[in-house]
Amino acid sequence: MIMRNWISFSPVGDRELFENKLYELASHYRHAAVLTDKYSFYNGSAHQYHDFDLLAGFEALDLLEGSLDQLQTKVASLNDWLFGYFSYDLKNHLEPGFSGHRVNDHFHFRSVSFFRPRFLIKREGDSWQLGFDSRVDSSSLARQFIARIQNHKEAEDLEWTSAPNFKARVSRSQYLEAVAGLLKHIHRGDIYEVNYCIEYFSHDTLINPAMVFERLQEVSPMPFSVLYKQEDSFLLGASPERYLRNKGARIISQPMKGTIQRNGSTRGDIHTMRALSESEKERAENIMVVDLVRNDLSRVASRGTVKVDDLCGIFPYPDLYQMVSTVSALLHSDAGWLDPIKVSFPMGSMTGTPKLSAMQLIERYEEGPRGLYSGAVGYITPQLDYDFNVVIRSLLYNQSSRYLSYSVGSAITAGCVPEKEYEECLLKASAWRKVFSQKKVTI
Repeated sequence: MIMRNWISFSPVGDRELFENKLYELASHYRHAAVLTDKYSFYNGSAHQYHDFDLLAGFEALDLLEGSLDQLQTKVASLNDWLFGYFSYDLKNHLEPGFSGHRVNDHFHFRSVSFFRPRFLIKREGDSWQLGFDSRVDSSSLARQFIARIQNHKEAEDLEWTSAPNFKARVSRSQYLEAVAGLLKHIHRGDIYEVNYCIEYFSHDTLINPAMVFERLQEVSPMPFSVLYKQEDSFLLGASPERYLRNKGARIISQPMKGTIQRNGSTRGDIHTMRALSESEKERAENIMVVDLVRNDLSRVASRGTVKVDDLCGIFPYPDLYQMVSTVSALLHSDAGWLDPIKVSFPMGSMTGTPKLSAMQLIERYEEGPRGLYSGAVGYITPQLDYDFNVVIRSLLYNQSSRYLSYSVGSAITAGCVPEKEYEECLLKASAWRKVFSQKKVTI
C-alpha cells in the first residue's frame, strides 16, 4: 500500500513567479499536469466546492490506460493520487455503435489515461506542500526538486517563430448547411438540442506552451484551468465548467448553459444579469441539460437523493455572466466509485438531449474528431474522491508536428437562428486570436 509523505515549504520570492516556473517545468516531462483555480468570485454556496488553489503532478511512476473497468481495479490497489483524463472518444466504449472520427487526429490522446506522479505539489492559500513516494524518493531528493523549481529560469519573452494563422475547418456555408440539417432533426422530434462544434487550426506553429498557459491565467482566470502534457501533446485550458465531483459518497455536477457579456458598470451588470436570468431561451437550454444530468445520476444514486441544489444560478466572471445549475446525489451503496462517470459521460452540456441521438448526429455532422475537447481532465485521490472539468475554451498543441487547434460550439435548438449561432462561433474564435495578440480578453 502506497503512503505518500508530505513536506511543507514556502517559495522564495514572488508566488506568481514560482507558479509560472511550475508551468515551464511541466514541459520537461513526458507526463505532467497543473490544475489551477483562479476564480475570484467565490461566495455563498459556491465556496463549498473549492478545495485547492493549485494541484500539480510531475513524472509518471505508473501509467494507467485502457478501459474504465481496468482503471477502477488498478486505482483501488494503488491507493495514491492520480492525474488524468477521459477523452470524448470514451463514448465509443460506453455506447454501442460508435466508432468516432480518427481522420485529422493530430494529438492521439487516448480514451482513458491517468498517471501516478512522482512529485505532487498542492497549494491552499499560502500553504504549500510537496508529496512523494518514500519507496522512490527521500525527503532530501524531494527538497532538491523544490530547489529545481525555485532555480528554474523562465523564458524572458513569449515568442512564436511563426504567428498562428488559424483557419476554420468548416466554412460559413458549410456551417449553415450543417445547422439547417440539425434543425430538421429537431423539428421532426429526433432531438431537442445538440451541441455542434467546429475546429480552428494552425499548421507549422511554434509556441511556448507554458507561457501561453500563463497568458491564459492572466486574461481568463477560471476555476478549472489546466496545463496537461502527454508525450509531445499539450492541453492548455481555461475551463469555467465542472463536469463531475465526488467527495465521500456525494456526487456533484454543474452543467453550464447560458452566457451574456457583462456591461462594465454596476447598474449595467445588474441589468444584463437579470436579462440572462429571465431569458426563456437560455433557461430552456439549461433546464434540458439539468434534466439529462438528473436522469443520468439517478441510475447510480440512492433513491430520493438526486436534487437540484441551484437551478439556473448566475455566476460572475471577469467579462461575462454564465448560467450554472448544480445537481447532487448520494451514491448507491452497491454502485462502484466510477459508475457515475460510466452513466453520465460525455456530459450533457457538450452533447444534447436525448444524449444518444445527439451524439449520433454529432458524429454524422461534425467534420473532425473532438478528441480531448469536450472530454474531462482532473484528479483522483487515495480516498477515491475525484473532480473533473469540462474541456472547453482550450488549446490543443502538438510539439512535434507544430499543429495548434481549438474548437468552439453552441447549442442548436428549435428557436435558434443559424446566422447568429455562426456569429457566436466567430466571437469565441476571435477571443483566442486576441490571446495571441496580447490583448486582454476573457474566453
